[in-house]
Amino acid sequence: VERGIYTMRKSKINLLYGSGDVLDTHLNLDPFTSKETDVLIRADVKNLDGFVDDAEAQEIIALDVIDYIPLTEVNKVIKHWVSKLRHGGSLIMGGTDLFEVSKAFAQYRIDITRVNKLIHGEQSKPYLIKRTNFTVLGLSDYLSSLGLKLQKKRVNDFIMTVEATRP
Repeated sequence: VERGIYTMRKSKINLLYGSGDVLDTHLNLDPFTSKETDVLIRADVKNLDGFVDDAEAQEIIALDVIDYIPLTEVNKVIKHWVSKLRHGGSLIMGGTDLFEVSKAFAQYRIDITRVNKLIHGEQSKPYLIKRTNFTVLGLSDYLSSLGLKLQKKRVNDFIMTVEATRP
């Protein structure tokens, strides 16, 4: 892959964290990929400055990223992503819904081993340890407080997805 492709700016960005679907229609950033391609680049998903200007992104997808961002950084990172959205641009975020996991555990629907994996992540490598927990309502409220308009919010098998747009 030629180095020039890395600086190409795209209006659709898909943020990955070692897993997830690579989208051919998006610039895909993953800090752990070992195979870079035209659409998949090894990069820090917390800082998009080298890939998209402020108020230029049509869409930013981060379906399995926020759980792994340290609590002390997560608000700053989400605000950074929001700053990259153009008016009418969408931010689609996902992660583990702490409320749904806790509720299922309290109702004896899942065991402690699964709870620990859902809330704390894999313990085999430091970067797979989950550092932040949200609920779908908490994340929705936070995005609203940043001026975004909620479009969708859902939880499926403990995994939440929230979509919001910049007015």
